[in-house]
Amino acid sequence: MTAPTAFTSFRYQHTDEVTRSRQRVVFVGATVVLALAVAAMFAVPVGAALLVVPLFAWVAAPRQLLLGPRYLLCGNTIVYFGNVKRMTLSHAHGKLRLECTNGMAFVLERRRFPRSVLAVEKLVKSKATRFDKLAGKIIAQARATSANVVLISA
Repeated sequence: MTAPTAFTSFRYQHTDEVTRSRQRVVFVGATVVLALAVAAMFAVPVGAALLVVPLFAWVAAPRQLLLGPRYLLCGNTIVYFGNVKRMTLSHAHGKLRLECTNGMAFVLERRRFPRSVLAVEKLVKSKATRFDKLAGKIIAQARATSANVVLISA
């Protein structure tokens, strides 16, 4: 048997719909049923207050980018590194554009990394560091998978 592919997860604010795990959906469903049962048996205000838990669990699903040895998964977008024909890296604009042979393009943007610091100068440095780290990994994986990929620095 082969081992499952390990993906590295990065927090990234993509614009696609959030993908929720099966465990999260089951938890939300179970807590909604529990809150409705409590509301029916005891008091409506208590059950309504308990509805905050599944609401928070549903809304708090993380947006992330998954990077594997051959694939990049971001929201509903899947990029197979073997199909990448051109990569354009722009440090000035903070973008890495991957163009595939089928015409699809994926753009990694520095501004979409979530904030973790309050100071503006630290925020800019933090996003730049995360972008450079992830862009470097993506470039390395694409080059390892496809020897014909072209890197253009803009």
